Amino acid sequence: MAVAGHSFVLLASLVAMLLAAPSTATGEEPTPGPAGELYVPEVGNDSVAVLDSADNSTKERLPIHAPVGPSRPSVLTKTPDGSKIYVHNFGLASPTISIIDRKAGTTRTIPVESTPMGIFTSADGKEIYIPELNFVVEVLDVETDTIVRKLRFADIPVGAIAGPDGNMYVGFASGLIGAYDPKTGATVKPPIWSGGIATFWYDWAKDGSKLYTSTINSIGVIDMDKWQLTKTIATNPNGAGGLLNPGAFINEVSPDGTKMYVTMFGATGVLIVDLITERVIGTVPTDGYTIGVTFSDDGSRGYITDVGPAPLDFLPGPLGEGPVFLNIISLAAGFGPGTLITFDPKTGQILDKTETAAGPGFPVWVPDL
Repeated sequence: MAVAGHSFVLLASLVAMLLAAPSTATGEEPTPGPAGELYVPEVGNDSVAVLDSADNSTKERLPIHAPVGPSRPSVLTKTPDGSKIYVHNFGLASPTISIIDRKAGTTRTIPVESTPMGIFTSADGKEIYIPELNFVVEVLDVETDTIVRKLRFADIPVGAIAGPDGNMYVGFASGLIGAYDPKTGATVKPPIWSGGIATFWYDWAKDGSKLYTSTINSIGVIDMDKWQLTKTIATNPNGAGGLLNPGAFINEVSPDGTKMYVTMFGATGVLIVDLITERVIGTVPTDGYTIGVTFSDDGSRGYITDVGPAPLDFLPGPLGEGPVFLNIISLAAGFGPGTLITFDPKTGQILDKTETAAGPGFPVWVPDL
């Protein structure tokens, strides 16, 4: 009986150890992430969370203040060395951006002309492009952190992203996209149809031959030499097009250039697009609508921000995207905690899930200083 009792105790102890052990897809201890920090804007919390990307632990939260009303920080961009991070604030009461100086340990907010629609770094890293609701792209000098010029357009610019040729590619609310000289605003490539309306985000093939646009409600493929839309990729994972398909929100080409990850507004999951066949080959599953996707500099980690299941109560597809979007940037009401999903860009396998404050926006990864 004593031997049997001893065996029972050993078995119980073994079961307890197994239950307490961390669970991973491979059954092994998770590999630490790269040394650096992940900055995650939290729209509903008026803050930017700073995470240690080795283990995704939260180091601090930086409050983002606006002169009037909530600041609603939602999109981040960075200087090439990661020493400064620029924050697009969607607060409607007072248009602002914020500047996080990592070396100085300071955060400050400055006014801009009208509500920003995004924030992006120039090709040489010396300037920041701020497309705004008032038909303007303001350009900020990184050295002085002052607005140095304003480029006016006949359409509302919702994206202003530096291309591989150094030009500034401006996506418009109408669904057009054009290329412009970032110093003068002169047209370099005339506006063409991007594949859908509200062209907030786009990325390029690694060789610069193609431009991929995120729109409502498809992914456009533009031939850079011909400067022509050659194909649209449906945002429905089954490949079928349709007006009720969810909108493509943010798209980022993977570090190895073979795939593209596309967040969706109006559906759960992040699409994985094979860039050889230009077909959707899978999804990274999520609980709610997804906002941003970015990668560590070494390509070992991808990061997805998920606002949680609350928006699923709205109508699916474009009919629900507008109310959800307006709720996020205004009241941020009804949202629970969000999630930061860490995944392997090579396989799409989820490695970790970390809770965030309500409404996580577009994050950036930066190396340790």
